Amino acid sequence: MPEQERRQFQIFLPGLLKVLAESLYSTKKVAIRELLQNAHDSCVRRAVEARERFYKPRVDVRVDPSGRVLTIQDNGSGLTAEDVTTYLSTIGRSYTRELGENLSILNPDEAGKLIGQFGLGFLSAFLIAQEVTLTTRSYKPDSPTLQWRSTGDVHYDLQETDEDFGIGTRVELLIKPSAAFLLNERILTETVQQYADFLPIPIYVENGLLAVNTMQLPWEAPNPDAATRDTISRTFKTANPLAVIELDDQIVDLGHDQITIPLKGFLFIPPSSIASLREYGDLNIYIRRMFICEGQRDLLPPWARFVRGVVDCPYLQPTASREEIHQDDTFLSVQQALEQQLLSGLRRIAHDDPKTWREIVTGHTDVIMGWAVKDREFFQQVADIVTLRTSRGQLSLPEYLRLTGGNAIYYITRQIGSLQEQLLSEGHGVPVVDAHWFMVAQFLQQYAAHHPNIRITQLDDQSNQLLTSVPEDSFEPLLAYYRSQGIKARMVTFKPKDVPALIIYPKDAEFMKETRTALDSGELAAPLADFVGDYVNRFVPNNDDLEGTLYLNADCPLIRQLTQIEAEALRTPALMLIYQTARLFNGRMLDTGQITSAFRESARAIEVLIAPK
Repeated sequence: MPEQERRQFQIFLPGLLKVLAESLYSTKKVAIRELLQNAHDSCVRRAVEARERFYKPRVDVRVDPSGRVLTIQDNGSGLTAEDVTTYLSTIGRSYTRELGENLSILNPDEAGKLIGQFGLGFLSAFLIAQEVTLTTRSYKPDSPTLQWRSTGDVHYDLQETDEDFGIGTRVELLIKPSAAFLLNERILTETVQQYADFLPIPIYVENGLLAVNTMQLPWEAPNPDAATRDTISRTFKTANPLAVIELDDQIVDLGHDQITIPLKGFLFIPPSSIASLREYGDLNIYIRRMFICEGQRDLLPPWARFVRGVVDCPYLQPTASREEIHQDDTFLSVQQALEQQLLSGLRRIAHDDPKTWREIVTGHTDVIMGWAVKDREFFQQVADIVTLRTSRGQLSLPEYLRLTGGNAIYYITRQIGSLQEQLLSEGHGVPVVDAHWFMVAQFLQQYAAHHPNIRITQLDDQSNQLLTSVPEDSFEPLLAYYRSQGIKARMVTFKPKDVPALIIYPKDAEFMKETRTALDSGELAAPLADFVGDYVNRFVPNNDDLEGTLYLNADCPLIRQLTQIEAEALRTPALMLIYQTARLFNGRMLDTGQITSAFRESARAIEVLIAPK
């Protein structure tokens, strides 16, 4: 067997630099973020290490459009020649990370202010610049002013300079034509605000008198509610969120242990959403006050598609490009913490502020219902606090069940023609749930599955369950007339008793009628037509079975009065008017021609009834 030879990878540095500088980041604006982060950390380093009593950190950003130069300058710690060699010019080594590691034991609060980690950020300068000149002087005594220059290849120049330069660092970038948009003051200001708005160090653009960043986390402002709502308005373009849930540290159970997740920020609920078309469930992520990414959709639970927010958590780990976060065990713990706080917040709103909770459910019905049906745990959390549209207004299911004796739910799935079913249910003293909205029927079925003692009745096709059959002998003259007209009629009793008659169609009558029409017109291809035709003929032998049944209310005074009238000339038009009124009130199975015919027949019946005798 040949002897194994151990070899070492070879690194082609120019190619690696090109990949890191041009392919690591998705947008050129990231270069501004990385340079601002370096400036911030430099100021923190000076505050920590120099311990100057009256030190006031600041960062200045300037542009020279004619010379295509963008300058970022800070009055931070500056660099020594050793720092330049060891850190600035060594890819992957970060002074900030090493300082943070040293401080984490002795002074964790100071360590928590540092942002940088990877030692790659300065390379992003070459994403937008064809040449970078860095001038720096360290806070350390007797440090010279140094000038570092590079065009992004494997070489750099370093020399001392006689320039009268204060402590800190100035980075001058000769901007590439492809990045010239960053020389626009408005775009540059917006970019600074996007990435560094919450950083506590003031950032000035073009020597402005006021810092362009707010320097304050909204949840730490003197008026956090107003500041948070202002942030929502500016960042998410949502002026009036229905509710805001503040985030705080959360204990998460790991099974074998517990961990406290440090959380800051807020979740908020926009006024409305639409399932699949306008779902949310996204977050803007900050780590140590620096913006990382927007539209993060995996950190919130899948069911929270009606929620947006801002999260700042130092436990989240950014990718090397710092434009996303790693989905590791810590990510899952933060996700669990957010879910716990969101559920707790929703329960609190439902209990303490029913009006707002109803607005939330009304505005996000599709999303809440859809995800509750899909997610068992979410369903269990919201099943008793979600409110549904009913014939008596918005009600939660516990509220509804108190009105029906605690064991029955009646619902309809059609918007058109639903008044008849509502009338029947209300006649029996029970409200009806309007389930024609997305996923409501499935939600009710799942609720009943979790509560075996509850019976659900779909009144669209089963409303005859609210009718009671009665002997028909005394009503034979009425039934005989309808038989003579080819109308199926039966005698029953139902409430309210003032309603003389209703028409109820078989289950899936509309579907069967439309399918038969398509078959008769030849709209369906032959193989499909044969299959569909067999199915329809098996369940609906002829069109008569789709015409519905007229149920006459034996308790109605008018119906009883008609049985006493012997004059057929008076009874016949009254019976026809009752039938046509029932057809129109039901609102189903009628096309335009049939509706016109129903009104015509009703008018004729009225003419007969009011004609002079």
